[in-house]
Amino acid sequence: MKKSFNVRVLVTCAVMSALGVVLAFFIHFPIIPAVPFLEYDPADILIFVSTYAFGIPVGLAMTVVVAVVQGITVSAGSGFTGILMHIISTGGYVLAAGLIYKLTEAFKRGKAHKTGAEAARLVLSTIAGIGVTVGLMTLWNIWLTPIFMGIDRKLLIENYLILIVIFNLIKISINGVTSAVLAIPFRKLAELFPGEKKLIDRASGKERKDVDTVLGLMILLAVLLIVGIIVFAVFRT
Repeated sequence: MKKSFNVRVLVTCAVMSALGVVLAFFIHFPIIPAVPFLEYDPADILIFVSTYAFGIPVGLAMTVVVAVVQGITVSAGSGFTGILMHIISTGGYVLAAGLIYKLTEAFKRGKAHKTGAEAARLVLSTIAGIGVTVGLMTLWNIWLTPIFMGIDRKLLIENYLILIVIFNLIKISINGVTSAVLAIPFRKLAELFPGEKKLIDRASGKERKDVDTVLGLMILLAVLLIVGIIVFAVFRT
């Protein structure tokens, strides 16, 4: 049974990741002309709705797969830096939104307001995801973008940083809000298929909730440590 479950998780990750890459292939464009290397694509939407339905581990696995495949195909010009930034951006959202979504599961206990409670969970998760992602990407762009662009860090901060922040805010807001809107119908659609329903039930169980929460907190601590090192390195130079 466990082996069958693991295979189902892998199949679901593979299918959703493939659909995400296809979306990115057909829809990708720069939002701000002054920073054309930063392109919008909707691939994250499928990752986010999968995180809500199937849990943080599935969302993180999809993040890595989509980032690597997209980084060597659609966005090959960005190279390793683009793959890394994609993993940090999308993974940060998955981690923050997924944790809040899991920790607020008690909201659904009142059946009379189940739809409203689910909407509240998604709103809180979206706000957390947007805030964490914009903050992470601001710091990582201060550190890595000067290397990628071959320019002085001070020049980047003075001329490009505000544009980078605006881009990330627009991109993650579009994908975050869209995924929140689609999360409930996506879950209902997935529940029509027995295999997907088992994944959802497993992700919603207390044991799965505890695993996701512990995993999320551990990764969050690692992220905070890395961010602290970056802040120290940036402001020391």
